[in-house]
Amino acid sequence: MRAHPRIVALVAALAAAAPPLLAQRPDMGKTPITATAVRDSSGGTLVIRNPTQQTVIALAFIYTMRSADASVLYAANGYYDSLIDPLTQQAIKPGQEVRIPYRIPYSDANPVVGVDAVLFADGTTFGERNVVQTLYDRRNYTLVSLNKSIADLKDALKNGTPRQQLISDFQRSMVIETSNAADQDLASCIQLVRSQVISALVSARRPDGAPIPTQELIQSEIDLLNARREALRAAIVPK
Repeated sequence: MRAHPRIVALVAALAAAAPPLLAQRPDMGKTPITATAVRDSSGGTLVIRNPTQQTVIALAFIYTMRSADASVLYAANGYYDSLIDPLTQQAIKPGQEVRIPYRIPYSDANPVVGVDAVLFADGTTFGERNVVQTLYDRRNYTLVSLNKSIADLKDALKNGTPRQQLISDFQRSMVIETSNAADQDLASCIQLVRSQVISALVSARRPDGAPIPTQELIQSEIDLLNARREALRAAIVPK
């Protein structure tokens, strides 16, 4: 049986993003990766540039809004990871930039973005150890969520669960799991996996617009999540 085109494309992207399993991870020191905030009609965009010779596969940033006297009015952590969200966050190749939609509150204040940690495709890193570890913690949490979603989809396939019931089950599980998460950053990893499966169950269609039979769609999602899981397993560095 031929693999679904979505799965083939995803596997290729994940293979390119995954760092060597046995690579050393020395800290690179000061990062040349830059991030800036741009106001636009959609509310705001973060622009991340990679001027290095190495591909960026994940990063953490801190976003602040500052008054005219540089006082911090608002602060938030943000993450970009090509293995946690390979569907929308691809690895940033040398010389490339990515743009991330991001709400810029306080129209009378200045947005300031700083990159806290970076994971490069060759296994090197930038950032304080605890911030770098946060990137791996998020990957571990996503791995747990992928395992649970795959198990739930396999049960649905075995039991012939109707699509609408499966959607309701995933929505219910997402609410329970996110409420039990240790913090909001980790909860977002659960929400991402669950919501992407729900979105596929609701709206996935064939290229000609025809609906995909439920059993076929479930198997396709299992294959897709399996590919993501294997890439994460290969990339997570043990504590």
